[in-house]
Amino acid sequence: MRPLAVLAPVLLVIGACTHQVAPKVTPTKIAAVQPPIQARALMLITPAFEDYTTTSSQGIHKFNYHMGESAARALTDMVTASFTHAEVKRVGDADLMQWLSGPADTSVADLLLVPRFDAGATGQGVFTVSSDVRIRLDVRPYRSATTYSWGSTGHTSRALSSHRGLAGNSLEQALNGLSDSLSAHRAHLEVKP
Repeated sequence: MRPLAVLAPVLLVIGACTHQVAPKVTPTKIAAVQPPIQARALMLITPAFEDYTTTSSQGIHKFNYHMGESAARALTDMVTASFTHAEVKRVGDADLMQWLSGPADTSVADLLLVPRFDAGATGQGVFTVSSDVRIRLDVRPYRSATTYSWGSTGHTSRALSSHRGLAGNSLEQALNGLSDSLSAHRAHLEVKP
């Protein structure tokens, strides 16, 4: 009886598992704006965006979903394919404020793009697992006083699914929504020669 009492704490520690989940995003499923928007875009990615993580628990299992890493890679691919020239910079939060509040530098870009997460969650119902994500893309055209802010939502719910695929599908839906917003506002974003 004594050996079982000694092993009980060890079994409890081993039984609780934390899983790191990198959502699976398929770049070919995210439509780039075609033909590309005639403008030079500069997208700024902050640590707050790239490190965005959500968590969920299922019994003794805890899941950490690294939404920001997957979204940053997919958004980078989508933006570089959607503009005639696109650059991506990783900047700190303090530097971001300088970019947003500073004077427009048209020698660098025509548009400033800043993505951020509004929310993200993964949960379990009685018979299904679901994933939700809301991403916002703030756009500052340097050649006008107008700014745009587009939000997009992705939701997936399935009875049986891998956690990577479930969260990845929600991200793909949200990123496609942002691509649609860029396409719908093409006339306001393009720079005519």
